[in-house]
Amino acid sequence: MLISVPVRNTAAKAEDNSAGCLVLRVQRDLPWFFRVPPVSWILAIQPERRMTLDRLGSWVWKLCDGNRNVEQLVDDFAAAEGLSFHEARVAVTGYLKTLIQRGALAVEVPGGK
Repeated sequence: MLISVPVRNTAAKAEDNSAGCLVLRVQRDLPWFFRVPPVSWILAIQPERRMTLDRLGSWVWKLCDGNRNVEQLVDDFAAAEGLSFHEARVAVTGYLKTLIQRGALAVEVPGGK
């Protein structure tokens, strides 16, 4: 898993907010029945998902450029924060998992099918 490369979702847009954090907006692909009345009147589902990232999340997002694998992200974070590799791995992989679940990132496995 450490050799996999996190890649940003092209539908995700990032912008800085007034607090210095990143706000991610990810477009949702809603089924047609969520977009027509009367379902659209009853269920107010937003066409995009918004996430406000803290300092760690913003750092991870900026470094997920498709060139670095997870191990390199962990090494960089450990060096920047003065943590051991294992401590940094827990923090970074936890945040990557959250961003993947929310649709902001995808993971490529080199040599995978």
